[in-house]
Amino acid sequence: MKLMPSRACGFLFPAILLCASFLFLYRLDHRPLWQDEAETACLAGSVLEHGVPLAFDGKNFISQEEGREFGSDTLWRWSPWLQIYIAAGAFRVGGFTTEAGRFPCALAGLACVAMVFLLIRRRFEDPAWALVAALILATSVVFILFSRQCRYYSMGALLATVSVHAFLGDWQSRWKPAATLVLALCLLFYANYLLFFCYAGSAGLAAILVYRNRLPLVRVSMLACATALLLLPGVFLFRLGQQSGMLDFTLIFGSLGRYFSDCFQFIVPLPLVLVLLWKWRDAVLKRRLPEDPGERFALFLALIILFNVTVMLAVPQQEHRYLLHLYPLAAMLLAWVIRKLWNRQKFAAVLLGLMLAFTNWLHILPMDWLGIVNRPWQNGPTMLTSPNIPLRLFLTELFSDYPDVNGSLIAFFNAHARPGDTILTTYGDLPLQFYTGCRVIGGLQGPALLRGKTPDWVVKRHYTRRNRELMLNASESAALEYIGRSLEYEAITLPCPDEMYGNRADPYYHRFIPEREPYQHLVVYRRKVTGDEGSPP
Repeated sequence: MKLMPSRACGFLFPAILLCASFLFLYRLDHRPLWQDEAETACLAGSVLEHGVPLAFDGKNFISQEEGREFGSDTLWRWSPWLQIYIAAGAFRVGGFTTEAGRFPCALAGLACVAMVFLLIRRRFEDPAWALVAALILATSVVFILFSRQCRYYSMGALLATVSVHAFLGDWQSRWKPAATLVLALCLLFYANYLLFFCYAGSAGLAAILVYRNRLPLVRVSMLACATALLLLPGVFLFRLGQQSGMLDFTLIFGSLGRYFSDCFQFIVPLPLVLVLLWKWRDAVLKRRLPEDPGERFALFLALIILFNVTVMLAVPQQEHRYLLHLYPLAAMLLAWVIRKLWNRQKFAAVLLGLMLAFTNWLHILPMDWLGIVNRPWQNGPTMLTSPNIPLRLFLTELFSDYPDVNGSLIAFFNAHARPGDTILTTYGDLPLQFYTGCRVIGGLQGPALLRGKTPDWVVKRHYTRRNRELMLNASESAALEYIGRSLEYEAITLPCPDEMYGNRADPYYHRFIPEREPYQHLVVYRRKVTGDEGSPP
């Protein structure tokens, strides 16, 4: 592919960035925060009040792990604090709004688009490759959805991309890229330590295999020691030694299908994986590395993705969010494939680029034909697990009024609950804490946090939740006990579907188009009597 004139590049990249700005930033408050986002938001509110994230604000507990996240001082120790303090800063500037909470994360996702362009442009002086990489990432609906969440996801992706950019610099002799590399990895740890361990180990192994001659032992040792020293406070603060279940190597074979199907269905299509395996067969079998710097970098990216997905097999929670930091790397890899194809067949390269940027056909259809597509039973034809034009689905949702399950509950309780009312819900307690002034119990808080006043309202969600031991959540049992008292509680049926999560970004759960009747309606139970009769047995 011939180098693109600077004038064309100077026009096309701002155009891509402008379109991406709309996709990442427009109507961030379209739907309310869902459970995980609300956890971050509630903790951020605690930071503004106390200076540190506390899991109790005097009225409500913040917990999704039955109280394991904190001790007697209620100091939050379960997950790193970077996302919490960034959200707190956003709330300080923009107020306690959905848009303010999501804005820094959406901005980080947009920065990823700019970063992949700058990385390729500066390190390989190939603006066409850089533009295609930016376009693929900017139109990735999965990446957009996760970036529009008040969580660490896009921050992790940005920090991983920055670390790759710094690694390609002359960190062996200059302190600025070396410090950038160390800082990016440390911030990745304080964004999510699981991402750090999986990514840093994978990138390190890939660097040894591909760039061994660029790894001076003394310099590497110095940077490793500096990184370890900066991580040490977090190791103790977040009680990593007590984080049971973070890795379980007995789950590797059971997770094999899930994580690799995630990779093939949403990140790098299976046909291109097979093509790359064939192209790099000598590098794999004979350890003959490519001479071309661009191709060697593409191999480096592919190995990071492969090793990272492999390490994730030992993680009990099989969640797509743990792979999001690989999307910018995959965008650069896929753009390189298009770049190489352009040299052989320009029409095929354009067709491949259009398919990768604007459809998910190459990801889904081959998996469908082989009968190995991962499509859970609750997935419909207008979700990302079916062949679609993802941007059309995303824009359809963005310009429509979606009957969000959390939004419906928030609106109902803000209209009907009295100040000081207690709500027991089997899920979605944290959005209610953030958006209403009520005391909210239940959810995944565990039995110890359910004691107290008999609830004025009960929400028994349709989908039953279980804890890590696969036992019925205490809130489920309590809700069934209360609503079984037919003389005390009356049912109120709301005109909206009782979806499983709400605005969850995971492609296996995110709906762009709401369910149609018949569906399971959301039901709220109101207490008809007064008096404090205690908790159910």
